[in-house]
Amino acid sequence: SDLSKPPRIDTCSLSTPSSTRLGAMGGGASTELKDASKEDLQKCFEGLSAEDKKKVMEAVAAADGGKKKKALIVTTSASKMGEKETGLWSEECTGPYYVFKDAGCDVTVCSIAGGDIPVDAGSLSGDFKTENDKRMEAEGCGPLKGSPKLADQDVTCYDIVFFSGGHGTCVDFPTDEVGCVVAKALAAGKVVGAVCHGPMCLVKAVAEGGDPVIKGKKVACFSDKEEEMVGLTEKVPFLLEGKMKELGATVELGDPWTDKAVRDGNLVTGQNPQSSVSAAKLCLQ
Repeated sequence: SDLSKPPRIDTCSLSTPSSTRLGAMGGGASTELKDASKEDLQKCFEGLSAEDKKKVMEAVAAADGGKKKKALIVTTSASKMGEKETGLWSEECTGPYYVFKDAGCDVTVCSIAGGDIPVDAGSLSGDFKTENDKRMEAEGCGPLKGSPKLADQDVTCYDIVFFSGGHGTCVDFPTDEVGCVVAKALAAGKVVGAVCHGPMCLVKAVAEGGDPVIKGKKVACFSDKEEEMVGLTEKVPFLLEGKMKELGATVELGDPWTDKAVRDGNLVTGQNPQSSVSAAKLCLQ
């Protein structure tokens, strides 16, 4: 988005500063926003700072009775895959974290085993480090420290359950325990998101009738080609793209390292780190 262009929406009265507009929002804000088109709402938000976006969402939540969406981000606890040092790919947590936060959600970050979350050093090196990673570092990385265990979370209390990626997920996501969490969230009508290797969480997820939850679903995930390009085809327990197809999913992929996110019902998946923000935004739709 071009932040130099002022957004246009009648309910925002953009001739006045954003702080003034926000302060003027009263009980009618919710009704006025509902009357605005999706395009106008997007244009309005494009011109706001992160802090003002948060204020708008809080104002709308207050007008609607104070109910905020709750998002749970789940990460790996595995720092190694075989002999390879790995962990969480940072952007695949920080990107969704700030998408949800800036949209006014209450966000909890948990991990499989709890405690400090191992972050793949490669994800914070050179050009791999994103603005979301930098923002998390500037804020002290609190959500990544002393995280609660996934097993201690009631996923039915959240609106969104989002599984971040990184090669650590190859170790501790494709388990019966994680599969049960995914199946429980979907059965409760919650949105389940996953990005890159995050869809490892779907491998052992079975619907009530006994079929894989992804059977007949459109999904995106880290492609076999991308795995080859990072030189880990022989290191991962199985190729994720092939596994998704084996379980009956229709895999939709973009070119390597391009943004590709897919939503099919309440299941949202993204292909790679470049898809983290897009996948999180789809979870909010």
